[in-house]
Parts: sequence; structure tokens; C-alpha cells
Amino acid sequence: MGCENGLVAKNTSTRQVALDRLSRLPAGEELGRFENYLDAKKLVDQLLEGGLPPKALSIVGDGLQSVERITARYGYGRAALNSALTGSWVGLFIGLIIASFGTTVSLSPLLAGAVTGAGFGMIVGMLLYSTQRSTRPTFRSVQQIIAENYRVVVDQNLQGKARRVMSEDKAD
Repeated sequence: MGCENGLVAKNTSTRQVALDRLSRLPAGEELGRFENYLDAKKLVDQLLEGGLPPKALSIVGDGLQSVERITARYGYGRAALNSALTGSWVGLFIGLIIASFGTTVSLSPLLAGAVTGAGFGMIVGMLLYSTQRSTRPTFRSVQQIIAENYRVVVDQNLQGKARRVMSEDKAD
């Protein structure tokens, strides 16, 4: 595998530079510190519109914390409903297959498949829920990582241009 024009070597070195850049915290000058991400994003949008290259900008979250927000309770009723709905879809699919082999057009196989599937799905779901109840939480939740504050950082060599863009926007 020859490398006559250096294309492979150049792609490898470019890839290595990108990996090195992504494996370290961004270095540069802090342009602003914000309590929420949207304010930091607004500054980045302003800087991009002012002509700064995207690769020169970063948003750095400091003081990261994991937050789990409880969205719903999950008990026998919810488990039965979810299992019945899943079972009805499986039954509907099986009914569709059976109906496609029939010579008459009828919705009976579809309806029978959905109802039977819901019943079997509910039974299987309740058995599984009962056996796993001690190891599963009794609630549904969403997890997210939130920072205490967000810093907008620009590469050192573009600090002057970034400050000019910020001051021009304040003057308008």
C-alpha cells in the first residue's frame, strides 16, 4: 500500500490532531461565564455570526452534577398497561400474517390477534414485573448532567477578534 502523494500520511496526521484536540480541555481565553447553557450558546452564536471559526470556540461546563428527575410512578397498573400494549402490537402483527393467508377479507384475525396478544402480554409482563420488583425502581425518571456554570472559551490567537465582535454587538 504505497503513499505516493502523502495523502494517507496527511489524513492520519489530521485525524491525530483532531483526536488530541478532543482529548484535552480547551485552552484559551475565557470570554464569559454564565449560569445557564442558553446564555453561553447565545454568545457563541454571536461570535459565529461575527466570523469566528467554529473550531476556535468551546463551551466548558464547570461543577458537573448528575440530576435524576422523577417523571412518573411505576407500579402494577402501569406495568400491566405497558405489557398489554406491547402484546397487542405483537398479536396484531400475527393476526395480519394470518389474515394475509386467508381467502376472504376480514378484520377478525386482526382483532382476535390484538386482543389475544394484549392478554398474553399482560400476563407475561405481570410475571416479569413481579419477579423483578425488588431490583427495579418503582418510578420512571430522566437523568441529565448539569453544570453549575458554563464558560465560553476562544483560542488564544483569536481573542482580540472575539472581543471586537462582542463590543460591536453591545454598541448596536
